[in-house]
Amino acid sequence: MKILLIENDDKVKSKLVRLLTKNRFETFCAQDGETGLDEIQSGVYEAVILETELPEVSGPEVLRQIRKAQINTPVMLFAPKCLISEKVRGLDLGADDFVERPYADDELIARLKAITRRKGEFIFDNKLHLFDLTLDLGTYQLLAGEQAVSLSNKELEIMKYFFLHGHTIISKEELMTRLWGYDTGAENNLEVYISYLRRKMRKTCPWVQILCIKNVGYRLVSQSEDQKEAVQTGT
Repeated sequence: MKILLIENDDKVKSKLVRLLTKNRFETFCAQDGETGLDEIQSGVYEAVILETELPEVSGPEVLRQIRKAQINTPVMLFAPKCLISEKVRGLDLGADDFVERPYADDELIARLKAITRRKGEFIFDNKLHLFDLTLDLGTYQLLAGEQAVSLSNKELEIMKYFFLHGHTIISKEELMTRLWGYDTGAENNLEVYISYLRRKMRKTCPWVQILCIKNVGYRLVSQSEDQKEAVQTGT
């Protein structure tokens, strides 16, 4: 899961990055509000942790502009000890949560997970299910019955996107933007990771395939029960 951290205090930022990385969040940092605004507009982040006390463009002003642009990415405002009125103002501007420093690590992570779920990505027990497969987001494993294969971070993110979108065809551009932003080498990267996934799936669940729809994108499909049985028995 990609998190954007907009924080100008290096000490605070380092501590947060360590905490987020430990909990398997892919964290990107912006030093000021203007850079943060540009990053948020890319649409590749699942959530934003936004410092209120930023130079030039303040956190609340960044939030106001985000919501004015109708960007619904969940935002957690982050601040030193403050007045109730400041919290109320932040929430009124469209913040999904407000966390004060000092904070408890476990609580911050729980709150971050909660605001991403409110966006519509409800995940029970940290697992996703599609066809007869399970994607375990905690162990980075794709499971088919008793068969399991471990995935890298990028492989997990791609597979998670397929699981969340069911039978929908997902464009290459959508996947590339989601995983790499506007990186010019993203298409080659995507093709490499799709190839890795296909290789692992052939060993674990060969009846499920990632189809390439020419000039459109990719789609995860499962064969019929008869075809599946034939694949499993080798007939």
